[in-house]
Amino acid sequence: MPVVMGNGFGGVIFHEACGHPLETEAIRKKSSPFVDKLGKRIAQSCLTAIDDGTIPDSWGSINVDDEGTAPQKTILIENGILKNYLSDRVGAQEVGVEKTGSARRESYMYAPVSRMRNTYIAAGKDSFDSMLSGIDYGLFAKKMGGGSVNPSTGEFNFSVEEGYVIRNGKIAEPVRGATLIGKGDEILPKISMVGKDLELAAGMCGAASGSVP
Repeated sequence: MPVVMGNGFGGVIFHEACGHPLETEAIRKKSSPFVDKLGKRIAQSCLTAIDDGTIPDSWGSINVDDEGTAPQKTILIENGILKNYLSDRVGAQEVGVEKTGSARRESYMYAPVSRMRNTYIAAGKDSFDSMLSGIDYGLFAKKMGGGSVNPSTGEFNFSVEEGYVIRNGKIAEPVRGATLIGKGDEILPKISMVGKDLELAAGMCGAASGSVP
């Protein structure tokens, strides 16, 4: 079934199902589906994904990472091609990539590891109406609820808190009990359109080095 994601919420799924497997913490352990995929196509050409620790006043921006490396804007996926992993010092050495200023931790009680900062899918060219227009029967997931993710493999399930049937290119009746289930590396090639209404949302992420924004 075709699914249109509300802006801001598609990024949550990307963060959990695709972003974590692109961290060298997962790559160096060989637990990510994106191992040895640099330079290869993993998505359609409409998709560009970025992790940027330099956006002024944004929730995940930093002055330096927790190893003293300056943050940068890192192109993860460019027009569907995997360009970079997110790396700390150890990950960069073991995987053989450059540091991206992504070493982060909650406090001195944790060792820093590669983590995301402000991660998002770049704005596309498609309007909301144009995305709906080609769908005879589908789902508009406007707001996401709770869920669970295996951060290494990218397997996920998320409940749809507010969703509507798409019928003949139009928003129709609301739905109840919908759940999105999938795997990050499998859904990326299926993303065929990207909206132009980019929205960055704040949130906290918990992982091996604690909770960070």
